[in-house]
Amino acid sequence: MANLSAVDIHILVDGLVLGLAFVAGEKAGVLLTVALTLEVLFLSLTVTAELNEAMESKLRVIATVFGLGLLLPLGAAIALPVATLPAPVIVGFLSFGLMALLYLVTKELLVQAHARPDNSLISAMFFVGSLGLLAIEELMS
Repeated sequence: MANLSAVDIHILVDGLVLGLAFVAGEKAGVLLTVALTLEVLFLSLTVTAELNEAMESKLRVIATVFGLGLLLPLGAAIALPVATLPAPVIVGFLSFGLMALLYLVTKELLVQAHARPDNSLISAMFFVGSLGLLAIEELMS
């Protein structure tokens, strides 16, 4: 259950960063929404699969995942009072959140991604995802 606490904190920080991104600008908020939607989708699928193995009650699994889902808007709501602070403080909060996301990617996801040998499909999907986000950004301009 220690991993569940880490997921809780991660989703809460994601929500905070999402709220702060909308404070910084609509374009940044929408782009981060698209990226976090994909991230949370796969994170929730993984967590649900692990909880199904660890918990016997399906109702408890559903309630736990539902509770995790509420943390993202809660994190965004926490950003509301931060939005009233001076701009340098907002930048500091946003920087902290983005660095937390980058740390997660570099520390956890890249290490896990290289645990298996690379193949061309994995590399292609990475570039397709990156190009997709760039295309969305250009369409928003």
